[in-house]
Amino acid sequence: MAASAHHDGQAGVGQIEVALLDMVMCLARAIDFLHPAISEHHLRVACIASGLAQELGLDARQVQDVMIAGALHDLAAVCSPDWSRLVDKALVPRPNLERMSDEINQRGFDSYMMLRDFPPFAPAAQAIRYHHVDWQFGRGGEAGGAEVPFGSHILRLADRVAVLPDDGRNILEQAGDIGQAVASGAGRLFHPDVVQAFESCSARESFWLDMTSRHKEQILRRRFGHSTVLLGLDGLHSLSKVFGRIIDYRSSFTASHSSGVAATSESLAARFGVDLATRRLIGVAGFLHDIGKLAVPTAILDKPGRLTQQEMFVVRQHPYFTHQILSMVPGLDLVNSWASLHHERLDGSGYPFRPRELPVGARIIAVADIFTAITEDRPYRKGMERQQCLGVLDKLVAERAIDGDIVAVLRHDFDEIHQLRSQSQQAAGHGVAAFHA
Repeated sequence: MAASAHHDGQAGVGQIEVALLDMVMCLARAIDFLHPAISEHHLRVACIASGLAQELGLDARQVQDVMIAGALHDLAAVCSPDWSRLVDKALVPRPNLERMSDEINQRGFDSYMMLRDFPPFAPAAQAIRYHHVDWQFGRGGEAGGAEVPFGSHILRLADRVAVLPDDGRNILEQAGDIGQAVASGAGRLFHPDVVQAFESCSARESFWLDMTSRHKEQILRRRFGHSTVLLGLDGLHSLSKVFGRIIDYRSSFTASHSSGVAATSESLAARFGVDLATRRLIGVAGFLHDIGKLAVPTAILDKPGRLTQQEMFVVRQHPYFTHQILSMVPGLDLVNSWASLHHERLDGSGYPFRPRELPVGARIIAVADIFTAITEDRPYRKGMERQQCLGVLDKLVAERAIDGDIVAVLRHDFDEIHQLRSQSQQAAGHGVAAFHA
């Protein structure tokens, strides 16, 4: 069964190009939602690490790889269900800059596993994998029989420097003490060449002011905006799949939900007469629709029972945060509108924007989100079978919550779409399991 795209006369999207740097900044800001102590931390590390890489004379691409690694280095730690304790452990400044625990090193490996399959992130992923390895007077040149990339040693120092300032004091007053702390770790914790680069950089007041500036995104864009990789539709789709895995990594209850929504959305869009480029972009929105849930505590995400009114107030904010996060990326306007409106209803009673009209992409993702949520298995219950699932969807259509034409398409090809959803989630679930292997 096929139907023509209607409602808002959705046209094809044509060519699309999104800057990789913008997507990195978007994700760095998103993960900084997770813990009060890490606000600005990832961008601070990116700023320090890229400055050190430039001082060391690395080429433009290597400097950008170090910047990406800095912006995403604690990805698995902050997205872990146990994120609060891990982040507290990683971020509390220690006067003697003691070694990180094996548990924190494991999160570096998990971050590597998240990022390694997206080719533009592969060098950054390698640097992140070993960024808690101490230099140990040269013994830290390898770990587990593998060579530790030089970028890891840059991150090791940048990550520690980033947590040492007291934000209640003028940074220039603290520069000397921080410099002494770094010097005390030279050779033991930090690669001597990186320490030397730090000493050269830190002699400039601008180094410290850039590090603590509230405008680090603009600073990083000035450094890399002219050379950043541009992603076409295929690259954006691949990157959004990585983002979906990161989003789902936080909760065992929804460990592959984004993948299911993306696959279902693209399948529905195809049957609804949407052109190939547009449905691929709808798939991107499916992967990204829950990125705002990075601002929702895992205790709420993983609660099997009914949420309290206060907990629902928190949950109802997540599409707003999806919109705020994605709005930082020029060129993602359509994706943002589809993704951030997935909890709106046709009768205007959804949340959080309550627009007068809903675009086709948002209507498709809304149906795909509900369908995936009620048919996927969760730790506390089995997914619904066909009759029960369609009963829920028909009730929502009768209440003017979701689009009946889209549900009719789903009903016609239910078994095929259900199988596609299941296969997609199984594949994504194996990927998430590999993070912890």
